[in-house]
Amino acid sequence: MGRARDTWGVRVIRALSARGILFGTVRTAPLPALYAATSPHAERGAFYGPSGPGHLGGPPAQQKLYSRLRSTNDAHRIWELSEELAGVRCA
Repeated sequence: MGRARDTWGVRVIRALSARGILFGTVRTAPLPALYAATSPHAERGAFYGPSGPGHLGGPPAQQKLYSRLRSTNDAHRIWELSEELAGVRCA
């Protein structure tokens, strides 16, 4: 903020992020969904996401469900809202 050049820390974060190490990239973002949909090793009903630090990047792996998705009522409400926001209906 207001600096003429990036600090060393900012340069490291950008370099790691560009390689998908610290954060996912546009190319790696769909990998957990693709893994869940196509891998013979994916478990039905499981949740998949990035396996890196803080689940912000890294290869797909099975994850613990977010607390909001552990409730059937909350999960149903989130699903309906997702359909509404996406403008699609999934049967």
